[in-house]
Amino acid sequence: MALLQVKGLTKYYGSDQIFEDLSFEIHPGEKMGLIGRNGCGKTTLINILTGTEDYDRGEIHWAQNYTFGYLPQILEFNENISVYQELRSIFSDLDRLQVQIDELQHQMNQAGIPENRLRELVDHHHELTEKFATAGGYQVEGRIQGVLKGLGFPKERWHDSIAVLSGGERTRLALARLLLKSYDLLFLDEPTNYLDIEAVEWLEEFLASYKGAVLLVSHDRYFLDKVVQGFLEMEFGRIKRYRGNYSEYRTQKEAEYQSMLRAYEKQEKEIGRLEKFVRESRATEKSKRKAHSIEKRLLHMERVEKPLKDDKALKLRFKNGPAGARIVLECDHLSKRYGDKVILHQAQLKVEAGEKIGLIGPNGVGKTTLLKMIMGYEAPDSGEIRLGYEIRPGYFSQLDNISAEGTPFSQIMAAADLSNTEARTILGRFLFSGDDVFKNVADLSGGERRRLGLIKLMLSEANFLILDEPTNHLDLASIEVVENALAETENTVLVVSHDRYFLKKVVDRYLALVNGQILPFADYEAYVAWKKSQAEIKEESSEKLKTQTQIHRENTKEIQRQLRRKQRELVDTEAEIEKVECRRDELYQLLNDPAIHNDYQQSAALAAEFAEVEKRLETLYQQWEILQEELAAMG
Repeated sequence: MALLQVKGLTKYYGSDQIFEDLSFEIHPGEKMGLIGRNGCGKTTLINILTGTEDYDRGEIHWAQNYTFGYLPQILEFNENISVYQELRSIFSDLDRLQVQIDELQHQMNQAGIPENRLRELVDHHHELTEKFATAGGYQVEGRIQGVLKGLGFPKERWHDSIAVLSGGERTRLALARLLLKSYDLLFLDEPTNYLDIEAVEWLEEFLASYKGAVLLVSHDRYFLDKVVQGFLEMEFGRIKRYRGNYSEYRTQKEAEYQSMLRAYEKQEKEIGRLEKFVRESRATEKSKRKAHSIEKRLLHMERVEKPLKDDKALKLRFKNGPAGARIVLECDHLSKRYGDKVILHQAQLKVEAGEKIGLIGPNGVGKTTLLKMIMGYEAPDSGEIRLGYEIRPGYFSQLDNISAEGTPFSQIMAAADLSNTEARTILGRFLFSGDDVFKNVADLSGGERRRLGLIKLMLSEANFLILDEPTNHLDLASIEVVENALAETENTVLVVSHDRYFLKKVVDRYLALVNGQILPFADYEAYVAWKKSQAEIKEESSEKLKTQTQIHRENTKEIQRQLRRKQRELVDTEAEIEKVECRRDELYQLLNDPAIHNDYQQSAALAAEFAEVEKRLETLYQQWEILQEELAAMG
């Protein structure tokens, strides 16, 4: 049975049709990717499915008692609580249950409870404990800590107020909040935004083992390959389902297109042959009859539609800049820090002409800072940065560094010696069509501004391309165009990216920023293997690094524990001695009572008990002496 069933869904904005007659299903536990060009309606569809936007026609059916989670564009938090408190509040029901369990435990420990009341308390305690365990109460703390660590929140930030978090950190916190709840279906729109590679890898594993269904929009193809089992592709206002991961989807789609194209071309060829026969048929009665039959056949023939292919994509090719020095860049003993945070420490870097290098590492280690220092936008604390002779760097920033002045057309005209027609043609290749070229740059979307930045870099004379997250805000087709252009250029390339698929296609070696040093790696897999080995070494070292002080502290703690235990035993022994001595005195008085002497059996029984009490006292006295000696020896 389907978890979600959509039939004939249609949406308009005014007179503009966004999509028409969409029909699909999502089943329990399915992991599906929703893909399509920017502007095709993916986010609109998710908004409709989550109830935040209306639709014009169609039906949406959910399974009974379903639950879904969605990462919205506008995030709402209680600014007065900490990161940890925000996530802990998700489990307030379990926390209240724990309070009830603790209260029952306290009542059960009270002295003098009637047996029937105690039995009631025990039964209720067992019932609540079982409910707590079934709901995962004992795993809550581990789950919270695992998600925080996985999404890149260091332990020292867990108790920071939400008010001090950046926009990216708030998005990661919202994602953490979503992942900690158990939903039947998760809607995730670009969940890898603001995540570094390590956090993306953690999210891959989390979603792959997630029991609920997932519908996600992502431009990270490596991530899609790892997580999804199929795709819903939105194209030409329709939706089509494909099985398999991203690589398999691309293979299927191309094979499907080629098959449809061959069928179309075959029919067109046959139609052309038949039409030619009709035109060239002779004026005999027989040929007329045959031509008339063919005309009827052509009239009623079910035509194969020519398959559509969305060729509206960037056509990007970087101009090869002038040849420069063999050594493009040298950095010697480079150091940089912000307060107590070390970004670089005596780091070395050499880049040779024609190399294509990927700069990798977790968020916040200083990759963007290094690029800015190479460009001269920031100065190192010490060390030297040298660009080779005739090396002209071109910088594509992760942040929006496009001037807000003018229009795309005016900026392109100012960037290169172009005619009006040439400028319009280039802008059209980058999806700026019609009046879009005369929009104010200040009104452009993030994706449009980045495309404009790519045009300006393409038109520049740069022979050393420095790019910081160039695939952000681009759709999958445009990302592939950019990666092909970078792979084909003869210019030197230094690129920062969290897109592993993109890096594998573009770069020929990797540099990782680690603990203030720049370390070289042949490929991403080598970097992953190195990280794993370092983690194992660190774990092994932590086991061996118990200093004598730590050992002494542990020994001291053990001695203190033993001392307290012996002291408790001594107190208990003294109390027992006092109790037994009282009984001995009672027995002595009874044995000296004349009335007891007249009852032989009672007298014999009391005498036997008196002997046992004396023997017990002797044992207790010996035990007391031993404890005194042990306590004296322990100081």
